[in-house]
Amino acid sequence: MRPLRLSCLLLCGLSLSAAAPAGLQGQATREEQIRAIVEQQLDPQLLRWDSLFAERGYRRLAEAGQVGASNAGETAELSTDLRAGTRYALVAVCDNDCADLDLALLGPDGSDLGQDVETDSQPVVLHTAAATGRYTVRVVTVTCSAEPCWYSFAVYADASATAVEEGQERILVDEAGTLRAGDARLNSGEFVDRFEVEVDVGQTLVVDVRSSEFDTYAYVRSPSGEQTDNDDFEGDASHSHVEIQVQEAGTWVVAATSFEPKETGAYRIRVATRAGTLAAAGSGPRIESGSLEEGDRQLESGEYYDSFAVQGEAGELLVLDLRSEDLDPYLMLIAPSRETVQNDDFEGDAHRSVISQTLTESGEYQVAVTSYAKGETGRYTLRIQHGASTAEGPRTERGTLQEGDEQLQSGEFADVYTVQGTPGQRLLATVSSSDFDTYLIVRGPSQDRAENDDLEGRPGESEVDLTLTETGEYRVVVTSYATGETGSYELRLQQSVLEESTQAQRDVEQLSVGSSVRGTLAEGDGTLEGGEYRDLFVFEGQSGQAISVELSSTEFDTYVGLITPSGENIDNDDWEGSTSRSRVDLVLPEDGRYRIFATSYQAGEVGSYELALSQGAATAANTASATDAPQRIYGVFVGISDYGGRANDLAYTADDARTVARALQTGGGMRAEDAVILTDREATRANVEAAVRQVGQRAGPQDLFVFFYSGHGARVRRDGPQSTDPDALDETLEFFDRGITDDEFSALLGEIQPGVSMLVLDACFSGGFSKDVISVPGRIGFFSSEEDVTSSVAAKFRAGGYLAHFVGDAVGDRLADADGDNAVSAIELSQYLYERYRTDVKSGNPDDYVRTGGPQTGYQHLVVDRGSIPPDRILFR
Repeated sequence: MRPLRLSCLLLCGLSLSAAAPAGLQGQATREEQIRAIVEQQLDPQLLRWDSLFAERGYRRLAEAGQVGASNAGETAELSTDLRAGTRYALVAVCDNDCADLDLALLGPDGSDLGQDVETDSQPVVLHTAAATGRYTVRVVTVTCSAEPCWYSFAVYADASATAVEEGQERILVDEAGTLRAGDARLNSGEFVDRFEVEVDVGQTLVVDVRSSEFDTYAYVRSPSGEQTDNDDFEGDASHSHVEIQVQEAGTWVVAATSFEPKETGAYRIRVATRAGTLAAAGSGPRIESGSLEEGDRQLESGEYYDSFAVQGEAGELLVLDLRSEDLDPYLMLIAPSRETVQNDDFEGDAHRSVISQTLTESGEYQVAVTSYAKGETGRYTLRIQHGASTAEGPRTERGTLQEGDEQLQSGEFADVYTVQGTPGQRLLATVSSSDFDTYLIVRGPSQDRAENDDLEGRPGESEVDLTLTETGEYRVVVTSYATGETGSYELRLQQSVLEESTQAQRDVEQLSVGSSVRGTLAEGDGTLEGGEYRDLFVFEGQSGQAISVELSSTEFDTYVGLITPSGENIDNDDWEGSTSRSRVDLVLPEDGRYRIFATSYQAGEVGSYELALSQGAATAANTASATDAPQRIYGVFVGISDYGGRANDLAYTADDARTVARALQTGGGMRAEDAVILTDREATRANVEAAVRQVGQRAGPQDLFVFFYSGHGARVRRDGPQSTDPDALDETLEFFDRGITDDEFSALLGEIQPGVSMLVLDACFSGGFSKDVISVPGRIGFFSSEEDVTSSVAAKFRAGGYLAHFVGDAVGDRLADADGDNAVSAIELSQYLYERYRTDVKSGNPDDYVRTGGPQTGYQHLVVDRGSIPPDRILFR
């Protein structure tokens, strides 16, 4: 018999019928003989199998006594219902007169799925059901010395993957735990307990964390690294809950942690799976798990590949989704006519390739799974979804927001609509109302969200134009900008397949150093989180190589970004103050594949552009940045809580100035005598300007000057638009007696000449200072919100602003020192602050009143502009 190999299978129910025994006389005699054979010959064999399988985590699903009888050469066919994605093993044993018994499993379509035809009397077949349905079990009595021979049949299922009925849960983790000092910590400082669970495709993973002692936070991470998290479930700070459709089999990480760093206390965590997922459009998916390895077939260019056959019909949508954490996957679809479509990085993800194609011919297609570079090996998962509709809609929904509706956490009434989607589709959702200021949110299956307030400045109309990246249910939430608003509305939904994805399937274009390319941002392109269209490019780089990436356009405000092989993001908006030119100069920190995204400053901008990748000069700033820290740090720290009646007062903002100054002293090496702190009535414009001049002029070319501000920000009309302010508005910092505009502040900084000037502005609309201030070389800025978005008070942290609190943790507690070298670089500080904003900032929280005293405009996001500062430049040591 072949050696036992436990592969991925699952069994749901077994129904067998025994053949009538031959040669037995009388009912009593037959029953006695059957009982004796079962108890004395068959049961002992199955009990040994019970023990063997139990050691491997399997349990028997079919009871002993499922018996039959047959003569030599006869075959019995039995049927059983199997469920997709379940691990199972089938075993048959026979009596002492049978020396050779064979076993085979046939699929619902009659295909041979596995057999044991060795010369033995205890055959075993192992299999993973690819689809739910009725399967055939074939038992063959090869030899029988005294006919008839009796056999018994049993089924064992992997207890870690035993199927449950739809809606029922299988508990994976259910225990009490404690977050305590000494536990593992997240980069942002929170203590964390992690659990690993094995989950199969086709299930829903449910995570529930509760505590009466701290503000809970939970997240789950897939085998390929995608993370889904939750803080306050249904507004309850003591309860976090995540439900996610499982599209990757393997080891998932589940984490119980806290909302704030250093919180401790007891908690209860419960992790379970449910059978079944939300139905996707079209038929159920086919999952293929495999690996590229030495000895596989190779393309002419040398890459290993695996091939899968797929039957297709003209006019149907075929979606192929390939993922791998071990290699950079590459996907090809070859039509019966040999026309080939291919994809490398889907949405710029080096670990995922997707083809979403409306088939133009019927027949057998070949799907080739390979790698971006030759010689790459490792495991992968391929998801094949076909038969789906290419479009759903147009669909129009008319409704009313009214008292009694579901409410968002921040109090607004909301109606929810669902659509089914697949990767490569475009979803256009538009809501309009003459009764209230509309707001639209779209959530994907993994809870990623896109949102829009005013479409082109119209408060009664909102629109989300989204390229779908996941298969499953998307939730479209119609709500209002402010709490309590009610009235009627009309929602229009339209799904379509992007023309680019059905023809070219090229998410990235290969560049080489010294080349340039012309392109166009256009409707239908992929988008960034904020809605900006983007094109993606890649190039191979070597550590120490100096490069320059420049994006220019006369038709939109350019923005360029560079992503390193390890995932660090380096970007630039206006190079030297020009809105038509963006540039990144960098000495590459590592070998590997770099990604460039060409995009715009604002969402929805379109037009032609030119992107150039050239050899750069290794400047002194570049070459020294990796090891040189500033010789001395100087700072001016301004915080205003009491405005003396000129504006509404703010909580904690004066404390912010003291907090950040203290953090730079304890964790950044700044001397107390090199800091000036101005709060409340001291923080007049004249005093602030005098402090910047006095302290800043002491800073030399090897020093760092820091300006921090926490307080009110505003926007004021200027005399017509300019290149850096096309909206004809200047942003201001509102000191105790009067404000200063972004242009005026840039001029003030121009009076000092430190090596690096760093701005940290925690105020409404502060992102507007990026375009006017950081465009000058030698400056870097961190801003609490975009130029047209307000900033909330971080009441939960007892801080005036989120940015102030996070900078304090990053530098004062050294939490931004990701590599543990006792230094904080520009990229480390940026990445730490990005992550804290992503996980901790809850815009719209009713407890977080807004810094202007007026309504909150939009959702608050961090703005970082490193300007000409290299990512590895050391800021604090």
